[in-house]
Amino acid sequence: MQNSSVRSRQWRQLFALTFAHMIADVYVGLIAPVLIPMRDRYGISLAALIVITSLLVFASNIFQIPVGHLRATWTRPWLIWGGVLLAGVSVFMPCLPATPGSAAGMAALAVLSGLGVATVHPEGLRAVHGLDAISSSLSTAVFMVAGFMGFSGGALLSATLTEHFGLESLMGLYLLAPLAGVPLVLSGVRLPVEAAKPVPEAPSAERTPSVPFGTLFAMAAVLATCSQIQGTLLPSYLHEEAGYSLSFSGLSFTLFGVGGMAGAVLWGALAPRLGHLRVLLATALVGAPLTALYLWLAPQTKGAAAVLAFTGFIVYTGFPLCVALARYADSSLRVSQRMGLISGGTWGVAAVVLWIIGPIAERTGLRLLLHLIWIGYLAAAAMTLFQMRRAKLDQ
Repeated sequence: MQNSSVRSRQWRQLFALTFAHMIADVYVGLIAPVLIPMRDRYGISLAALIVITSLLVFASNIFQIPVGHLRATWTRPWLIWGGVLLAGVSVFMPCLPATPGSAAGMAALAVLSGLGVATVHPEGLRAVHGLDAISSSLSTAVFMVAGFMGFSGGALLSATLTEHFGLESLMGLYLLAPLAGVPLVLSGVRLPVEAAKPVPEAPSAERTPSVPFGTLFAMAAVLATCSQIQGTLLPSYLHEEAGYSLSFSGLSFTLFGVGGMAGAVLWGALAPRLGHLRVLLATALVGAPLTALYLWLAPQTKGAAAVLAFTGFIVYTGFPLCVALARYADSSLRVSQRMGLISGGTWGVAAVVLWIIGPIAERTGLRLLLHLIWIGYLAAAAMTLFQMRRAKLDQ
């Protein structure tokens, strides 16, 4: 009975942490779907707006690294709630007055919002990994996928509101931020205190392999880049080049998030039985042709959105599995440091890639760049296969 009570309490705490993570990432996903209306309103080039959007992503992730290094002793979740409140300032980016300084103002708000998001991820993951009555693969999948669900759901919210009420309507979404702290308080969640030196985990309890952290980081960075290219470029491609409405463009990416949420929870629960690396390999290999199929169908029919949702169901689990494996990784870093790098540094890499391809988009169009997604999945599959073979040789 006591074990059941502990498990129930920890599930409530997991959902509280998950809700805060989801709201924080809503504020990251709001901007990319409305780049075209922002371009028309402010007269800023699409390439510059892509860079500003990726600056938000970069800040929200690169700041996670120092957060993961500097904070490992506070037990109360106030910084998580404060992070969500600061993350919400992104809603003001598309609502600034149209002046010569608009781009600079957007960039400043992007950095502030990113700093807020950066406090939520490693601190939230530290709390999640303290929920020892729940499988780490499952709890990490629930936490990480809810964030991506918020990111992709933000696309639908911003696109729909902008299409019907204009860019200024996005300011009302800031009201979501104060709500994020209510479940944190009611659930009584506390963050575990870490030792000064990393204490080795015991992966045998879940048959979790110990993978070198550098390998995990590389795999996660590739998968994060695939998701970031899709999240930033796909809605604009569907609206600008494929000719769909702004709201349908946002809905399409949200469907990818819905499929990803369901799939990652399922595969996260099955990974301890099937093998984490086997699941990573299989989902990446299947995700590549599914993505290519979607890109072929997308300009022809709205029904392609169903393929995109199924693709999310299959492929998105790769990133949360990398995060779960990072808990048991072969590394001298503390768990919070690893979490800051795996959940923050990887998306920072993805943002830098967007800085590079942003100017290219205006010359080549968005469709060509979207093919980098399935190429990335094949690269992730190759790295996973290499790690599996190396582990077999080491036995």
